Amino acid sequence: MPALRIVQRAVLDLRARNGIGVSSPASPPHFQRLCLQEDPTGVWVAEADGVLQGFAFSWMIGRFWFLAQLFIDPGVQARGIGQALLSRTLEQAARRGADNHALITFAYNRASTGLYIRHGIYPREPLYRFEAPAQTVRLPSVSPSLEVLPMQSGGPAPAWLGEIDELVLGFRRDAHHQMLLGTGLRALGFIRAGRPVGYAYVSGTGHVGPMAVAPGTDPAAAGVLALREAKATAAEYVSILAPGRAAALLAMITEAGLRLTEPIVILAARPFGEWDRYVPMNPGYM
Repeated sequence: MPALRIVQRAVLDLRARNGIGVSSPASPPHFQRLCLQEDPTGVWVAEADGVLQGFAFSWMIGRFWFLAQLFIDPGVQARGIGQALLSRTLEQAARRGADNHALITFAYNRASTGLYIRHGIYPREPLYRFEAPAQTVRLPSVSPSLEVLPMQSGGPAPAWLGEIDELVLGFRRDAHHQMLLGTGLRALGFIRAGRPVGYAYVSGTGHVGPMAVAPGTDPAAAGVLALREAKATAAEYVSILAPGRAAALLAMITEAGLRLTEPIVILAARPFGEWDRYVPMNPGYM
């Protein structure tokens, strides 16, 4: 797939130039397909002589606009292609009356961060990718008051998932949850006193996210339960993206033996979200 190859080349090139040795497995484009079906104007491509040189992909929920991907082939970067693609993609936000623009990018990508700042999209929250061999991770015990309830794969998304998102992010993501429940991820509900108070998804590669917990629920305890599920997979490594504001979660992660591998950052035109209670899945999904 040409777009996937551009993503892989661009990310590898950027990491190599900044001395970052992290590798990320490629994921099937389930989410991109969902968003393209909902609004095809969120995808733009740049071509020359029939060859793909870059692309941009954004999604919207209500009046919230999110730039999921903007990648240019390393051989043609610094030629204004990124600026042109971003301008085209922002047309979707303008047409649908977006009141906030946001994205997640690598914190060490100075060129792209400067581009977004020029468009009024500013750094708001640091994110840190942590990773460790699964067998080396030592997780603490968790209060029995917080239970885990596996959610049915392929079943309808429970309404309470959207309710928690609205509390934590400011908007519901019902269609996004429905998509995740159909992709083979392990879906967990966190239950306290018989009521759902959070959720987490765990991939077959041992990655935790997205994860969200309602007010009054300990994000570190939820993180322990999610990482415990990640360790139970056949994955060699476990990983998670932790917001800088989530101090208790960060403390638990480092004490468990995970190590910081990459700094990332959330940018937005204006602040949003309760980042001490939400763990993104990846830069595209958020």
